[in-house]
Amino acid sequence: MEDGKAIGAAEGREMGCDSGFDIGKDLGFYQGWVQQWLAAADKHPEVVPARVQKKLAEINALLDEVPTTNVEGAHFADRIKKVQQKFKVVAAMLGANIPADLGTSNTMSF
Repeated sequence: MEDGKAIGAAEGREMGCDSGFDIGKDLGFYQGWVQQWLAAADKHPEVVPARVQKKLAEINALLDEVPTTNVEGAHFADRIKKVQQKFKVVAAMLGANIPADLGTSNTMSF
């Protein structure tokens, strides 16, 4: 019985680390993408419409709200889903070509 618990704990830890890495990788991509577009908007405001700039700022604020540690009751999955949804809207508004395989955390479950 104890061997089963130990094996289960090790498998759970490995799965959690893998999922956490994938989620962090995706959030890092979103943050870098948003920062690049905001920087472009600062230098060339005529290229990025004000409405898009506002949406980019909203995504940036949402990213700042995602906890970087395990916080009970933080609604982690809900926050990530909001970031993903807003990202897709802004990417479409900008006509950005985003790879279909981005967002490995779309299949996450808690």
